[in-house]
Amino acid sequence: MSHSISRRGLIGPGAAALALSPGLARATTLDSLLGGDHLPPPVNKPLPKPATPPAENIQGVADAENRLTVETWLNGKGPFRFIVDTGADRSCIAQEVAASLGLVPDESVIVQGIARAVPAQSVQIDSIRMGRSAVTDLPVPLLPRAWLGADGYLGLDVIDNKAVTFDFENQRLTIQDSGGDARWVPVADQALVRVNGSNGRLTAVNSSVDGVHAYAFIDTGAEITIGNTRLFAELAKQGAKYMSDDVIQLLGVTGGAAEGRIAQVERIRVGSVAFVHSALVISDLSVFDVWGLAHKPALFIGMNFLRTTAQFTIDYGRKELRFKFASNLRLARA
Repeated sequence: MSHSISRRGLIGPGAAALALSPGLARATTLDSLLGGDHLPPPVNKPLPKPATPPAENIQGVADAENRLTVETWLNGKGPFRFIVDTGADRSCIAQEVAASLGLVPDESVIVQGIARAVPAQSVQIDSIRMGRSAVTDLPVPLLPRAWLGADGYLGLDVIDNKAVTFDFENQRLTIQDSGGDARWVPVADQALVRVNGSNGRLTAVNSSVDGVHAYAFIDTGAEITIGNTRLFAELAKQGAKYMSDDVIQLLGVTGGAAEGRIAQVERIRVGSVAFVHSALVISDLSVFDVWGLAHKPALFIGMNFLRTTAQFTIDYGRKELRFKFASNLRLARA
């Protein structure tokens, strides 16, 4: 049997097992699960202000599909609604947006999606602006708006060295300057995960799935969380099995489809944060190769897990992931 899942959401009635994931997933701290002896005791202090205040908070809102988007101006015109995609190296815009701005394609490029690579025309953008922050002289590929489901995506070529916060409680997205050298102070309902990498490709190496060491990264352009077959092979050694023989079709923004299967997992740990009692799609997507993780047990954390938190920040300058937990998920010891 085959069902279809989009990178942006769930398509069709057959994906019920995966659709349950957001309801089953629970974000908590590893400290609470292990008994409280693995992290410094939390203190009820506010986060310190950076030594140099952020230049500006650029706030976005939720769109009609409940995705958090940010207002973006292209060559001084807009606003357009863009999705922030932490898993994409390059930003892209809808063909219809480029046409409305009178932008003339100047060269062809290859756009790599989760299922396939496709040739695309590109245009030169004089400026992409969010609030007062702008990136200039940026070549961006064009894709049909029907594929993107938005006016465009902001990739690492725009958001690197920024701090991006997804505030799910208030349905708001914020982009601001990195926190710089400010020291993070533990608080009761927050957790910090330090990550490694460069050029925006930040990977959490202190991660595991049901005790199997794995490399994890955040992909906010993906609606679902996916691991590769290297990860599942290690899980299978300790008895892991797929939930069924059903094959899931994963649809990407470049069209085409990749196949995956659903595995039940008990605990996905990223640093001191754990997502428990959920499902994980297994598929060897090209994004793992792009991030240099095709031959290692790896997974990317999609929005279905991230939304179980109250707030999530990825700070590229400080190389940190910061999680704030929802009040209805306050922690109980395992």
